[in-house]
Amino acid sequence: MTTKSEFGRGLCYNLGLFLAHERSIEGDKESYNRIGNEDRAYVRWFYGAADHIIELQIPENLSPYLKGRIRKFRDRVVGLRLPMDVDKNATKEDYFWAILEARNLLRLIDKFHGVKTMKGEYQ
Repeated sequence: MTTKSEFGRGLCYNLGLFLAHERSIEGDKESYNRIGNEDRAYVRWFYGAADHIIELQIPENLSPYLKGRIRKFRDRVVGLRLPMDVDKNATKEDYFWAILEARNLLRLIDKFHGVKTMKGEYQ
């Protein structure tokens, strides 16, 4: 096991680091708007934010449903970071899905651990 990680290693910790990138999309959009290609901002955003998902750890004690959902999230986000098919770049819809899914996963993890959560009005 390595003793260092460039972008973090964990489950909730890495989801939190991923979500910390949420607001950086505004700067990316502003930069790409100047050259008339706002869509590229989402590609750039995933390239940075998804670094934290690469070493996402999925504990064995989670329910099969939750483990599967986390795996799907991880695989899709990492795939959007560097898509094998360059015609399938990240989109605005992918961005909104990823933010919402990361939040939902954190709530589901709390629920699994018996923590009652309530979705906030201002997110």
